[in-house]
Amino acid sequence: MKRTNFTRIIKTDGVSDAEILISNAKNKTHPFLYPTCEIKENGYVIVDFGNELCGRLHLAFGCSRTPALVRVRLGESVYETCADVGEKNAGNYHSLRDNLYSVVSWGDISASESGFRFARIDNAGSESINLALVYVEEYENGLLVKGNFSCSDERLNEIYKTAERTLSLCVRDDDIWDGVKRDRVSWIGDFYPELLGAYALYGNVLQFEKVLDSIKCFDGHWVNDIPAYSAWWIICLEKYFDLSGNEEYVKSVISYVDKIVDDFSVVIGENGSVSYKNNKLKYFCANEFFIDWPTNGSKDSEIGWRYLVLYAMKCAKKLYARFGGDTKKADDIIESLNKYDYKPSEFKQVTALGVLAGKISAADAKEKLMKGGANGMTSFMSFAIIEALRMIGEGDFAFSVIKEYFGAMMDLGATTFWEDFDMEWLKDNPTDLEAMPDNSRKNIHADYGKFCYLGLRHSLCHGWSCGFIDFFYRHILGVIPVESGYKKIKINPHMCGMSFAEGKISTKHGIISVKHSVVGGKIETALILPDGVTLVK
Repeated sequence: MKRTNFTRIIKTDGVSDAEILISNAKNKTHPFLYPTCEIKENGYVIVDFGNELCGRLHLAFGCSRTPALVRVRLGESVYETCADVGEKNAGNYHSLRDNLYSVVSWGDISASESGFRFARIDNAGSESINLALVYVEEYENGLLVKGNFSCSDERLNEIYKTAERTLSLCVRDDDIWDGVKRDRVSWIGDFYPELLGAYALYGNVLQFEKVLDSIKCFDGHWVNDIPAYSAWWIICLEKYFDLSGNEEYVKSVISYVDKIVDDFSVVIGENGSVSYKNNKLKYFCANEFFIDWPTNGSKDSEIGWRYLVLYAMKCAKKLYARFGGDTKKADDIIESLNKYDYKPSEFKQVTALGVLAGKISAADAKEKLMKGGANGMTSFMSFAIIEALRMIGEGDFAFSVIKEYFGAMMDLGATTFWEDFDMEWLKDNPTDLEAMPDNSRKNIHADYGKFCYLGLRHSLCHGWSCGFIDFFYRHILGVIPVESGYKKIKINPHMCGMSFAEGKISTKHGIISVKHSVVGGKIETALILPDGVTLVK
């Protein structure tokens, strides 16, 4: 835990000497000896901590008349700090970010823990309040960042650091959350891009196995009560083994691969039809073909679901090839799914899943994936779209899409990446995260979002948005593990017009360091490999 001070005051009303709070932040004496600012009845102050963080707002007071009340509203945007519960879908979702606290003379309070960047402190009583100190008790995950990336493109460096901060907040000291304000839980499908991003930063950490072990809580259910998430569990396990080379762990859970393959063999018929009639596992209502929110309920959802299960069965076969097991059921499912007549999809993420599953060729995928640049991108499936572009030989285009899509969030004030973002929202020229409510213009946080993340419920720090940073390592640096745990690697860099790119990758053998520089139109590479890692052609 560390103490984090706010960086500036956004606005005050009914407050005298608010600047005292800035000087007090640097004061090292006992806080009850500090000068105070007065917040009169109905007055308030809004402060900005400069970055999204996870922690508790801490307030210290001087001599105040009692009874007195203070209302604390934490927000990922200024607008969120100004909204009442229910307004623009604001609420206390998974964390108590809007609450009343009693104030006593020379007392202090710590608000509930949440994810936020801004805080509004209102005098909610009839007596003036003398406020001395405002700061955050910020919770960090305690993990050492081992991997890094930097290049000659400063915009890309900023995007990478923003993804790093997003993951640092969502990877907790004993778990991995989707978001720090809302969705402070683990979802296996959402975990896949978090695994890609967090492994790049931290290498192998115990949190990965803890999330994978959560399947043991779902006997009698599909994983997370969503059939597609059972498929994701196999995909996550295979990717975890590919990155970590942890044979002991995979051996301990391989029976769950058998269980999931069995579960899908019951619902997928020989002719490729799908029916849950004879399957006894529970799932959320109407989620039998759920893969993500934008496609949910559309005809393309089932197409994407089939691609995903096909991909999972291929991952299961890879695990069986290494650890033993009967592949017949997985082979039968693949054969059955291949009988389906797959129609082209207008959704980029569905096309991307088709590429990952080996069902859509580069020629057929190119037009769909490249249409409109970053239009059609989603935060969750950004990793799949970027990886599919890399696989079909359009890595330079993926590079430009990353800058366009994630750069647009940053231009709107993002210090972490969001649960979702749609390039179409920019057409309204909305106000950014630092703007006060303005009825003459739409606000990027309050007036957008969809499905379960409408308006101010929308999480602006979501780990699933950061799987794309795997592209920085696999495509730009070109480091690809040929054998699990990076025992053998290939190097095939793509500079995407840059003059240099360098980074470090954590493996169970140690750190791989690589730097590429363009000299005279050719790439020169400096490579340091730890013992146990072999470079192959």
